[in-house]
Amino acid sequence: MKFLLSVLVLSLLAGPACAQVTDLFISEYIEGSVYNKALEIYNGTDDSINLGNYSLELYANGSTVPTTITLGNADLNPLDVFVIANPSASVAILGHTDLTSSALNFNGNDALVLRRDSYVIDRLGQVGLDPGASWNCASGSTLNSTLRRQAGVCSGDPNLFDQFNPCTEYDFYPSDTFDDLGRHSNDCWSVGSRETSWGSLKANFK
Repeated sequence: MKFLLSVLVLSLLAGPACAQVTDLFISEYIEGSVYNKALEIYNGTDDSINLGNYSLELYANGSTVPTTITLGNADLNPLDVFVIANPSASVAILGHTDLTSSALNFNGNDALVLRRDSYVIDRLGQVGLDPGASWNCASGSTLNSTLRRQAGVCSGDPNLFDQFNPCTEYDFYPSDTFDDLGRHSNDCWSVGSRETSWGSLKANFK
């Protein structure tokens, strides 16, 4: 009976509903009033990640030439976030901000890309396309909105030039919604947490 139970539990843990987080990704986007612009980056891995090899690119109005913001050399701890904001953003945003940059002054039709060295690891919007005022879908718009990555999303979207549908991976909130900035949670697992779970289960059901 113990053997059957252990097999069942291990099978559930290994099921397709879970996925592994292997790199950083964008977890929140704030396109609010005036200078209330911010982007949150999440580390869902087991390891601290030094941001020295990472950069954020802003492609304005369909441009294919970016403005680049380097993220510095800070270490981002596991399950922690790194927030970049415009320096003129509201105090409610700046209280959670790790880096300010006047270059972070996007509107709803500007694409944002997160890179590690030369590799694209995530994007919001479609590079090379001006969608008009914003990218829209049934749930909302990238203009005058806060977008939060859905809990089931476990990795970034590296497809720069593919059509972008914000409803696929984001939840929408009204303009100037900041109450969740500075934290993110998801339904994903990391390498270490999976190994710990398997190890403890094996020990318990020997």
